Formats: sequence, C-alpha cells, structure tokens
Amino acid sequence: MKIAIITSYWNPPNFKGGISRVVFELRKEWQKMGHRVDIYARITVPKEEEGIFRIPIPPVPLLGVWMNLYMMLFSSLDQYDVIFPQSAFNCLFLDKTRCIPFIHTLFEVEHFTRWRFWKYAITPLEKYALKNIRGSIVLDDKTLKNLTREYHMLGAKILKVNNGVDYTLFSPSPQEGNESFVILSAGRFIPRKRFDLLIKSFASFVELHRDATLVIAGDGPLKADLHELAHRLHVKDNVLFPGMVDESALLELYRAASIFVLPSIAEGMPMVVLEAQACALPVVLAGFETARDLVIEGETGYIVRGTDPKTWAGVFTRFYEQPDLIRSMGKRARSRIESEFCWPMVAKKIYNHFQDILTKSSNT
Repeated sequence: MKIAIITSYWNPPNFKGGISRVVFELRKEWQKMGHRVDIYARITVPKEEEGIFRIPIPPVPLLGVWMNLYMMLFSSLDQYDVIFPQSAFNCLFLDKTRCIPFIHTLFEVEHFTRWRFWKYAITPLEKYALKNIRGSIVLDDKTLKNLTREYHMLGAKILKVNNGVDYTLFSPSPQEGNESFVILSAGRFIPRKRFDLLIKSFASFVELHRDATLVIAGDGPLKADLHELAHRLHVKDNVLFPGMVDESALLELYRAASIFVLPSIAEGMPMVVLEAQACALPVVLAGFETARDLVIEGETGYIVRGTDPKTWAGVFTRFYEQPDLIRSMGKRARSRIESEFCWPMVAKKIYNHFQDILTKSSNT
C-alpha cells in the first residue's frame, strides 16, 4: 500500500507535540510491514529520495487552506492508495475517496484571541472538509460523538484507537529514584492546559512541604504569565521551567519525577501521559474526555474533577506521604502500557481500517 501522510511538522528525533511522534511511529511500523509511506510537511527538511516532501507555505492566516490548495495543485497525490491527513481541516481540497484523516482533536477545543477573526471560519470549514469523507480515525469518545452528531458522519466509518508509546525507549531509570518529591508536567503553555491551576495547587501543597519541586516543561504564549504567577504566589524557587526539551532530556525528567500531572480542560490522548506511565510514574489528570482511558483510577493514578487547588493539593499530599503508593501505582501503570498501548497494535488497527474502506470503495 502507498500512504501519504500530511502533517505540519517532521523533524525526528526532535518532536514537536504529540502528533509529530504519532506520525513518526506509524510510519516506522507501516514501513516494517513493507508499505511505502511518504511525508508531506510544512516544517521539515525535504529529502525526496527518502519520501520527505516540504509544503512551502509561510505561516499565514488560515494556514490549512493554503496547505490544502498547494497539495491539490502541485503534489502528485494520485499515486497513493490512502491520503492520511493529521486533522479534519487538512481534507479540505483532497480526494474524498482516498482521504482518511486522523482527527486528533477538533478545532473547537482550542482557545484563540478575538482579534484573530479568521479562526471563526475553521469549524465550518472542518465540517465542509469532512462532508462525504469515507472514514476517519479518532482517539476519544467526545470527538467520535461530535463527528456523528454535529458533522453527520456514520459511526461505522470512524475507528477509535489508542495512541501508542515506545516503552522500550520510555522506561524507568535502572537506578533507584532519588529521595526528593518532584511533580512533573509538560505541554504547550496555552489556556486549556491549565498550568495556572497546577501552579496554584502546588502553592497550596508546598506550604506544608517546602522540599517539593514542580517542573513544567514546555513553552507558549502564556510563558510570562506562568512565571509571574509562580513569583506572585511565592513559589518561584520551587517551580522550574526548563522550556521545550528534546526527547532525551524529557526522558530524564520523567525518570527524576515522582508523579506526572496534567490538569487540562480538554485533550485528545496526550503522549506525555503515556510516556510518563511507561516510565513507571503514577499520573494525576483532570476529568477530560480520555482521562478514563488513560488511567485506572486508584490503581495507576487519579482523576481530579473540579478546579479547587486544595483538592489537587490533597492528591499530591497523598503521594508525598506514601512513597510505597508511588512505586505500586507506577509499576501497574508501566505494566498496562506494555499490554495495551504498543505501536505495532495501533498501526495494524489503522491499516486494517484503511483496507476495509478501500475494499468497500472498490465494491461500490
């Protein structure tokens, strides 16, 4: 099978967000199966002999429209059996008979400032892009329900999968952990990630546990606000911001942490949560849609519903006072990752979905 993956970013081993990791791992698995898998990305170093092609579009408003238009006019997509965009929006001008998008998230969950008025057009364009689409892949029930109810897609056309994780790479430290208590989080510094809630919760927790540390890896438009909040709450000496880190540095952060926390309002299936559990960390998550798929509550971590900092601080205290709980939950988390979240399994499910759609298309 010949597969064209359309994405924003391709520069392994430097991954930018979870989608770039997903694209890398799926391509690797499908190539192992003997398929040709080419990458079309806006941000990449083109290597056409290796199947890496650059979409030469500058960062302009409604970027996805211009990427789609370029792909339609100047790319030889007719040679592929499957076109595999990494968003609903990127199906806009593509051949609907072969376009099967991976819808990691729908645009409506993102925050955007009012002056960027053109972004109000994206959700209607997403709906238009998915009209008459033959199939798609999603990560969570909320997106699946939205596609059937609001976008009028047939449920039989939608495959729900887990993300995978390379648990041979993301693994616990071979040495015994240190004695300090470290809370780790990571992601883009945008409103829906709620790192402000995490800092407020940590400030409440650290009043009684001054030896604890909070590490938040990442970058984004709220960077200055988060630094200012840590300063205003008098915890700046206990909160570290290492910035955007590469894979090896992130692995070291996982291995040095006690627990991993993600207080997001909405998520697809964040890779950082899977990677943390692969490194034998218990996780503490907000009640976003896929949280119950990612954690077995009380066994591999906890889901905190609500935004009361004292409630979150109470969960941190539970782990701080019970080191054995960290070890037992972390061990169960690692075991579950190995059995349920491996990339070969995910890649095979998606490939079979491709095959089913192509077979049905050839019979109609």
